[in-house]
Formats: sequence, C-alpha cells, structure tokens
Amino acid sequence: MRSVVLGIVAMGILAACGPGPEETSGGALGTQRSSLSITTEDQIVARLPSSSGANLGYCEYLPPGYLTSTQLYPAIIHLNGVGELGQSTTETDLYNVVTRNGALKNIRESTTWKTYFGQKQVMIFAPRGYDNYAPTEIRPFVEFIVANYRVDPKRIYLTGLSLGGWGAWRYAALYGNELAAVAPIAANIGAPGPTLTTLLDVPVWSTSSYGEASAQRSWLLAYTKNYGVYQQVSVTNPTSTVTYLFDKTTKLWTLQTGFVATGANLARFVVLPGSAHTGWGETYGQQSFWDWMLAQARP
Repeated sequence: MRSVVLGIVAMGILAACGPGPEETSGGALGTQRSSLSITTEDQIVARLPSSSGANLGYCEYLPPGYLTSTQLYPAIIHLNGVGELGQSTTETDLYNVVTRNGALKNIRESTTWKTYFGQKQVMIFAPRGYDNYAPTEIRPFVEFIVANYRVDPKRIYLTGLSLGGWGAWRYAALYGNELAAVAPIAANIGAPGPTLTTLLDVPVWSTSSYGEASAQRSWLLAYTKNYGVYQQVSVTNPTSTVTYLFDKTTKLWTLQTGFVATGANLARFVVLPGSAHTGWGETYGQQSFWDWMLAQARP
C-alpha cells in the first residue's frame, strides 16, 4: 500500500497526457532468443537484464516438471504498480520489489499458494518496468518470454494493478488478440475512446472501488462497443462487494452480490464499496479468480 499516494499523483499526471504516440502495434511474438539458462523450477527466480538478455529485470516461477518435460505451459504476466517501477542492480532487490503483489506474492508467502500454482502447471512472470508499463517496454518483454520459455500461445494471460492495470489495458488495446484473458485491477486512468477491436471475444476481468469505477467503466465501454453496446455499465455505490456481468448475446450487464468468478459471461466488473485505491489484494487473494483466469483459452 505504500505506493498508493504516489500512484494516484503519478497517474493523474499521466491521465492528462493520455496514451502516447509510441503506443502502436509491433511485430510477431517469439523472436528474441537468448542464451538464457533455465535450471530451477518450483521456486521464484530473479533475473537481471544483464544475465537474461531481456529488456527488463523480472522474476519467474516455473511449475514442477518444467525442466524434464517438453510440453507447452500457460503463462501469467503480471504488471505491478508505480511503487515498483525502477531498475534493480541486484537479484535480491529485484526479488523483493516484484514479489510485493500478485501470484508471486502468494507463492512467496504461502506454501498453500505455491502448491496451488504448481498443480495448475502455470508459469508466472513479473517484470520490473522502468517507465509506466507502456506497450513499448512490455511488448519486447512478452516477445522475450515467448521466445525463451515453452509458452502455450493459446494461454497467455495479462494482469496488472494500479498503474500496471492501465498498462494491461494499453497493451491489450494493441495485442489483445494474442491473450487468453486480461485482468486490469484498480486502473484509474480512463480509456481513450475507440473500440477495443483487439479484445473481441477475449474474456475480461476488472476490479476497482466504487470511487475509482469511472476509469474502468470507460475501458469496459470501449470493450462492449464490439457488441453494439455504447453506454457505460451503470454502477451504484454498494455496501459490500458486487459483480457486474456482461453477456454478449443479450448485450446486457447484470448485477450479482459478492465476488462472482463463475459463469460464462465474457466480461465481469467487481466493485468494492468506498473510494479507496484498492482491489488487488481482494482479487489476487481469491483462488476463484485464478481458477477463472486459467480456465480461459484462445480458440
């Protein structure tokens, strides 16, 4: 939570600027081969750019059996918040920074979570961004991961919190057709407006407090424009957590109480009461969220 105040200030500045001219689509995945040595599984490993060949430092988790198998694995790519931006000079610092949130935090702090992700046979990657998780720095990282790990191209998942949630939306706006699902959490910078055509039929999960719902609603509107829905989902301040579910057939949002991770709805928006800059702990701490994500796959 130490990044909350700084995150709100920084994202307010970035919101005034809007998405930059650099945010344009790039080349195909899987072109950044390196001499990366992979010798550890079922543990979190920190890798500096100088040793990995990636454009960013990152931490990885590879499930048990990875080293001896030849199969392809689903991959979760996690973007942290503004408080985690920067450049680490040691693996220890990198490890301490990028495992503050998300699936790697769960694995770091709990053997139960480590067992869960191991049984799911999923790879997890969390880069340390330098700037603001712009597509220009995240795209080369994703290309590197696909080129150097045995990634199932039909099961690449992107999630991010706060500034990283904005980064997840911006990346998905360009490359969403390569993702099996996208989950921007507590992103409080709004969408630029155009239809997110790259996210047609890609499952989306977003979470925020009621006080920050307007930004997520604008991105979700850009998403539902794919289905002829041109009005934002109507949200009221709840007294407890609620979930709005979008059905692309009926073209309607429906409301359910609680944290709802089940069902075939294409998009879901979890709204927490109040106005705090929050939502990642509440989302990433739910096994049902990860069950939802890992159940998604591209055709």
